[in-house]
Amino acid sequence: MLDTAVRFGAGLLPPRTLCLTFDDGPGATLGLGRGPRTLDLAEYLAEQGIEATFFMCGKHIEQHPDVPRQVLDLGHTVGNHTYEHRLLPSLSDDEVRHEIRSTRELLARRGVSGAIPFRAPWGEWDDRIAAAVSADTEIVESHSAVYGWDIDAEDWECWDQQRSAQHCADAYLALAKELDSGVVLMHDSTADPGLPGVRMRAGNLSLDAVRLLVPMLRAEGFTFLPLSAVDPA
Repeated sequence: MLDTAVRFGAGLLPPRTLCLTFDDGPGATLGLGRGPRTLDLAEYLAEQGIEATFFMCGKHIEQHPDVPRQVLDLGHTVGNHTYEHRLLPSLSDDEVRHEIRSTRELLARRGVSGAIPFRAPWGEWDDRIAAAVSADTEIVESHSAVYGWDIDAEDWECWDQQRSAQHCADAYLALAKELDSGVVLMHDSTADPGLPGVRMRAGNLSLDAVRLLVPMLRAEGFTFLPLSAVDPA
């Protein structure tokens, strides 16, 4: 149910435990080099026995309609990250509902069924937005909860500034060791409009960073759980 509360991992996950989540996809890139690679990332994590959550934007689902189901079939969770990735507090109640409902309908048509998790763009979720959403029974019944994050080393800035995958992985490792457990936020693509979004997508090395980060985290004694592990018992 999409109520006022936002769920985080802090205090709910055991020590040295992480939940991996990815925002703003799906995305795909031809050839080698930088660029979004949602399905490749999902395949690598499945090979590693890690169930991640991919919060997807409707406008990107339309560009890559087969990816949500493929990600789901690999054992991951697919979440709703709105259609346009707009700042929800800046929208009217009807616009908020449209952002969420339209992506839910796209996911349903691609075979993503049941109650799915939701994450607001930039984590901006408040009482007014929750009340607007609660007025739509279909949205409420088709989603499980609103999720935030605890560990964010701002990978998007790495991609914006053309930094290396190692630089990004090192930053996430340091923050994970500092906080000890929590929900990790990374970006398998970028939903920002205009030149900033183009630049960040073009610089994306999330697949490479995660391939470096997972063994580094395991060497430090970290284990991985699905996002549902932060749900209250």
